[in-house]
Amino acid sequence: VHRSGELDLWRDEGPGEGEPGTGARGWRLAAQAAVVLPPMLQGLAMRHARGADAHGREYVEVTWGLGARLRVLEAHGPRGSWAHGLADGLLLQWSVRTGLADAAEVAVDVESAGQWFGGGHFMRQLWPLNHATWELGPHFPFDNGPTGLNTLVSPQFVTSTGLLLMADPDTPYLHLGMNTPKAWPERRWGVGVQNLARSYLPLAKHDVVGGQDACCGNLRLQARDGYDLDGVHHPLKDWRPDLSVDSEEAASLDDGDQGPLGARGAGAASPAGAGLRGSPPDPEQERGWMRLDVAMCACSDVRTATETALRTMELPQRVPDLSVIHDPIWTTWARYHSQVDQAKVLKYAGEIQERGLARSVMEIDDRWQTRYGDIEFDAKKFPDPRAMVDELHAMGFHVTLWVMPFAEKSSATYKEGSKEGYFVRTVGKKGTPSTKPGMFRWWNAPKVAALDVTNPEAVAWFVSKLKALQEKYGVDGFKFDAGEPCFLPQRFATLRPLVHPSDYTRLYVSEVAGQFEGGVSEVRTGHRTQGVGVLTRMGDRFSTWGVDNGLQSIIPTLLTSSILGYPFCLPDMIGGNAYFGRRPDEELMVRWTQASALMPSLQFSIPPWDLSEQAAEMCAKALEYRARILGHLSELAEASMDALEPIARPMWWLDPLDEETFHIHDQFALGDDVIVAPVVNQGATSRDVYLTEGTWQELMRPENVFRGGQWLQAFDAPLDCIPCFRRVPDAAA
Repeated sequence: VHRSGELDLWRDEGPGEGEPGTGARGWRLAAQAAVVLPPMLQGLAMRHARGADAHGREYVEVTWGLGARLRVLEAHGPRGSWAHGLADGLLLQWSVRTGLADAAEVAVDVESAGQWFGGGHFMRQLWPLNHATWELGPHFPFDNGPTGLNTLVSPQFVTSTGLLLMADPDTPYLHLGMNTPKAWPERRWGVGVQNLARSYLPLAKHDVVGGQDACCGNLRLQARDGYDLDGVHHPLKDWRPDLSVDSEEAASLDDGDQGPLGARGAGAASPAGAGLRGSPPDPEQERGWMRLDVAMCACSDVRTATETALRTMELPQRVPDLSVIHDPIWTTWARYHSQVDQAKVLKYAGEIQERGLARSVMEIDDRWQTRYGDIEFDAKKFPDPRAMVDELHAMGFHVTLWVMPFAEKSSATYKEGSKEGYFVRTVGKKGTPSTKPGMFRWWNAPKVAALDVTNPEAVAWFVSKLKALQEKYGVDGFKFDAGEPCFLPQRFATLRPLVHPSDYTRLYVSEVAGQFEGGVSEVRTGHRTQGVGVLTRMGDRFSTWGVDNGLQSIIPTLLTSSILGYPFCLPDMIGGNAYFGRRPDEELMVRWTQASALMPSLQFSIPPWDLSEQAAEMCAKALEYRARILGHLSELAEASMDALEPIARPMWWLDPLDEETFHIHDQFALGDDVIVAPVVNQGATSRDVYLTEGTWQELMRPENVFRGGQWLQAFDAPLDCIPCFRRVPDAAA
């Protein structure tokens, strides 16, 4: 730690003598960083002290005057905390007095740590992240939100040199950016379709005026005093964690009632997310300090760094039903959108059955209800739901329904729940809570109210309605949509205050969707919900080729899910959602099927035969590849419960010291013994394929054997082919 606030993290790789930074042998520089000092504290002398925290952990404390303090501890945190299980590193607790600066900021040099991976899902999913200019902004799940953030986020990063960097995910007003442009245009973000005309972010460095020289070159992590950031406008800009419904009911929950946290929660009952920090919120926050906790671990390589991060996470106790790992999900959305009805569902299912295609689930999407939130079939569109479900079961389908934690004002659910206080409310500028649910815009009309997932009675009521639907009609599960905190009223207030907006996401996934884990249900968002055994879907994709939310984005998004601890990744619908009146052509549909065919799960919506019989035949052929490795997929899915080890893995997982693997964004591995290299470029009929060390054979043509540790240049990949390779023992080769 230097007087300027600069930090150097070294790894002892011995043997050697002497101190790091002196040129002595045996030391490797793992990271260069800085705690950003407020201007008025720059140049002050540092003071050092030693002490121990409430958990008995020894620390070294460095102070600059009375306005900034850095505590340095071993990275391993107490049981139940976000840092529990970390090793080979240090925990930095950086605190700055409010008013001296806009934020308590830690900045980490990007290039000196190698190639970066992690952070979350983006509208433009660049892999590695070094290519991105990620504008500074709030870090919570969004639907095409500020800085391009999408539905799944985590302040966790690994680098090709073995650096692991994690921030406390429940940091108040956490903001992140990487290679932040020194200037960017003012951006305004709404929700849903309001953002479709916005730029798809993050931009690549070469898209920024001035290029790389116009970017800061750092990963910036900030704890701020609010979400009000100049130039970044979004729905939660005025939200604060102390907004809650002031009621006797809320007070009663503090008397030993852990509320919606249930068995998954830890710590005090209120606020709803407080226990996840391993202790109540630090009193420094209340005394006018901003505090950012960042762990920096100097691991031996990028795979070890990822495994270290995964050890901090809750393990799932159940795997999703293996049928959704083996066979495709078929959904009505992109084919019928809101025009779905009973006759169309059965027609669609009949076509799939007649063609002899593998199937696991028929998911009935938008407008199966009369009004959003009814949680009951529209009797006109679905005259006999039980008979329909029975017929689908007889065809070999499980049946799921699309649901979200919303209710429109005219729905039966709203009328019942609003009387009981089961929906999120708002707080006025003077701090007075509304007595009525807060209505807000989402991606559909009309406006809706959101379920208050901090209220255990509301959660039990909502879940009971879903289970009653299962009992009445034989439905097998649900597609749980939304859950991101952007889909809440502005200045929202819950029964129990939230430490962080993402706590809404966590409670929705764990306490609502988590009641159906181990089955065929799915979610599309998450916040510290790796321990919930359901599929986690990617956000809606466009029917385009590019990395800006098209086909080329799905492999980087899959790999990001994997290293963030979500192995049961469900890629979005093959061919995209046909938004803006744009449907996939034959080539895009086939290549998208091939890219998805060997992922942990997959789903169709636009049937390939709607395009052409040739497309249908080639898509069916792609599913034959999957049939060859079903046993392998099952083994990987079951094994993921032990350590969250990814099913689909980055190429560097196979050889974390092989520098060739660090830039590969269009291949992935299944376990350690299958390499998949689909074609994702329009018009291409060949591609370069990289094989790591070992001996490999083509999956469908095992007579073709290759030595690894090399590129196969211009490997032949006609439209009906997926370059795919299986490892074979050297003796067999």
